[in-house]
Amino acid sequence: MKTRLTLIYIIGIILTAGLILVSCGEEKKEYRIGVSQCSNDDWRNKMNEEIEREILVHPEASVEIRSAEDSNAKQIADIRYFANNGFDIIIVAPNEADAITPVIDSVYRSGIPVVVFDRNVNGHSYTAFQGADNEKIGVLAARYASNLMRGKGSVLELSGLKGSTPAISRHEGFRKELESHPGIKIEASAYGNWKYEDALHLTDSLLSVYPDVDCIYAHNDRMAVAASDAARRRKLDPYIIGIDAAPEIGMKAVRDSVIDATFLYPTEGHRLIKTALAILKGEPYDSVAKLPIPSAVDLSNADILLIQNESLKEETSKMKSLKSEINQYWDRHSAQTTLFYVSIAFVVMLCVLLFFILRAFWLRKGYQETLLRKNEQLASQHEEQKRLNTRLEEATRSKLMFFTNVSHDLRTPLTLIAEPVEQLAGAGNLTPSQKTLMHIADKNVRILKRLLNQILDFRAYENGKLDVNLVETDFGALAKDWVEAFSNVARSRDIKLDIKIEDADLRLAVDEEKIERVVYNLMSNALKYTPANGSVCFSCGREGDKIFFSVCDNGPGIKEEDRKRIFDRFFQVDRVHPKGSGIGLSLTKAFVELHGGEINVESEVGKGSEFKVILPVVHVGVDTESSVAGTDHAAIEAELADVETQEREFSEDKPVILVIDDNEDIRVMLEELLSDKYNVVGASNGREGIRYATRYVPDLVVCDVMMPVMDGLECCRNIKEEISTSHIPVLMLTACSMDEQKVAGYESGADGYISKPFNSAVLRSRIENLLENRRRIKNIWGASHDRSEGDLSKPANGSAERRIVSTDVENEFYARFLKLVESRMGDADMNVDQLASEMGLGRSQLYRKIKALTNYSPVELIRNLRLKRARHLLTTTDRSISEIAYEVGFSTPAYFSKCYREAYGETPTELRSRL
Repeated sequence: MKTRLTLIYIIGIILTAGLILVSCGEEKKEYRIGVSQCSNDDWRNKMNEEIEREILVHPEASVEIRSAEDSNAKQIADIRYFANNGFDIIIVAPNEADAITPVIDSVYRSGIPVVVFDRNVNGHSYTAFQGADNEKIGVLAARYASNLMRGKGSVLELSGLKGSTPAISRHEGFRKELESHPGIKIEASAYGNWKYEDALHLTDSLLSVYPDVDCIYAHNDRMAVAASDAARRRKLDPYIIGIDAAPEIGMKAVRDSVIDATFLYPTEGHRLIKTALAILKGEPYDSVAKLPIPSAVDLSNADILLIQNESLKEETSKMKSLKSEINQYWDRHSAQTTLFYVSIAFVVMLCVLLFFILRAFWLRKGYQETLLRKNEQLASQHEEQKRLNTRLEEATRSKLMFFTNVSHDLRTPLTLIAEPVEQLAGAGNLTPSQKTLMHIADKNVRILKRLLNQILDFRAYENGKLDVNLVETDFGALAKDWVEAFSNVARSRDIKLDIKIEDADLRLAVDEEKIERVVYNLMSNALKYTPANGSVCFSCGREGDKIFFSVCDNGPGIKEEDRKRIFDRFFQVDRVHPKGSGIGLSLTKAFVELHGGEINVESEVGKGSEFKVILPVVHVGVDTESSVAGTDHAAIEAELADVETQEREFSEDKPVILVIDDNEDIRVMLEELLSDKYNVVGASNGREGIRYATRYVPDLVVCDVMMPVMDGLECCRNIKEEISTSHIPVLMLTACSMDEQKVAGYESGADGYISKPFNSAVLRSRIENLLENRRRIKNIWGASHDRSEGDLSKPANGSAERRIVSTDVENEFYARFLKLVESRMGDADMNVDQLASEMGLGRSQLYRKIKALTNYSPVELIRNLRLKRARHLLTTTDRSISEIAYEVGFSTPAYFSKCYREAYGETPTELRSRL
């Protein structure tokens, strides 16, 4: 596979290189130039030839010429075509300035360069302009006419298109010049629209009115030839002057004496291309270029100019032919070069292909040999796997058989335990504490019985020996009775329980005992995972020939990956902190499938879950009575409801113990066992335990290891790192006796371990020992303050006193407290509230912390520190007793003397007298 991919990759590279070589042989046109001519006459054909001749020497550019045929609409369409098809520059000869100016302005503003030639536009919306001085041409024509008529005579003027800038300028120049020749008069001026037909009819009409006219001035050669033809029809012979001097019309007309003269209007097509390329390449150019005006063409020079034009056309034809031959040569050269490179690439590709074919052959041969060896190994492993699977199945069956036998063996002693416990739980001569403990025992005996029954039923289902006893029943009434048994449990947990049963025919045959177990498992799970103030809904109805019921809650929901395995045996969603045995839902699915039904679950994390059971409607041949007695509401409440405890007053004289365990029964039992000597506070997880430890600052914490939200190890670590709780001893409860877990607990700061199940006497003794050790530390701490000399900021030396502060956190806390008191010792108004605020604690937290560390209340400790400081000053200085009393913070010397006498058994005066 790897060889094939490598081969394909190399072939792809070679083909890509070939395509690149082929593309390199093609000539690329860098610039595209669009030319829009307003009409299609001989003068513009001559200009087009000049443009095409010039473009031959610029291989980096291409040109496209379009003619508007004297139509404004067509020229507008041509200009937009150039703008929309990516042309780099547009060259325009406007047909009419008023009509064409808006579209030229739009193109120019869009960023496309525009060159205007011959005819102008309104305004300056162009990049460059090139054209002759039409007014000067009109002046020259007027002078030439005056010479022909010797200063006297009449003239007819045939103008170009109305609104055309050349026509306007040629008329103005002609008129202004004749104003200086009073002997010459313009009889009439009319528009011939640059066309022969229009000018022919127009001239014939004018000659009918002015037959004695001496000269006819036409703005182009076509109209001049038309005027000549009209005059000859009328047997008239006026002088006729034209403009343009195009070879095919104007010059030939002069040579053939059709007209008397014409003025050469310069085309300069090559100059237009040069200007356009200069604009595109960013080179200098003339933004406004006025072309020079040559002399008139008459009989004296017409033949010469025609001969020159024919020579130029012949040279142009030769250039085009040469260009074509050169292009053909380069095409052949490019094709041959491309073929050469492709041939080389093809030969290289064949060589590489041959190499890889040979290499693939040898590799394939080697792979086949390797594959044969691996197949033999796989066959051997498969046989071994089959043997292991057989042994595993046998081991699993043996384990299930063992659990089944143990469950059978446990049923008898459990029955002997359950009945006495139930009797004692209902006895009326028990103390409240004994009654609570018996209810806990009764509740957990019922749970154990249910687990044993599930194991036995599951084993029977695995062996195919679980029978179904169908009974015809009204399922709606039956389900309502089953679900209502959970009402008190839901109410006690502040959970809203809704029961929705459709008014339909819900009769069918089911095994009532097994379906009741299904409803029980689904309802108990919903109540277990739904938080306080949540809701659980039981719905039941009919869909065609099937009856369904569903249990919906708004609990935490189930992840998608867990939903796929939720009905597998022994699967638990929370594997770290399991809340069940993992066979309840598996057994539920088994019971449903025994009835030919199905069970599905839909869930969304954070929104809740819905379990839906669908049962086919079947009926038995004969009606049989129900084999299951009515639902025992008391039994359900005894197993699912929380155990009620008596409220106890919080005694200030008793030590406070915080119990952190996610099992409510464990917390209740420990409260009952310890409440006679301690104030017991309970928390359901590590995070809540930390909050309660900070709030109550207990004397000892009993903490389970395995808990949700935050486990016991993390909780212990946080308690030991928090400054207000670092002194509190922590006793860990665990169901695991592995040394590794105990090491982790001690590293987290735990002071001791008790394994579950535990003996209450051992637990009491361990708690008492930890508290006694703490009391001894307090006494040693207190004794350290009775020293008459020394540094108040440090505990006394000695092995015992080194145990006073068990952690760096406590040492740092006490040092901060001493520093704060010493800095404000002279302040008689210093109080505990101020000190607690500056230490970042509450008043009660500071009190319990100082009391736990020193066995003194904060007020007593502050007074002792003041008295020790005063005794030091009394023995080392000569200050008065009053000065010393005020310096150490006593409000009056008398109160200072009273406190000193109570502490040291003598007054300050008696001390001074002894010295």
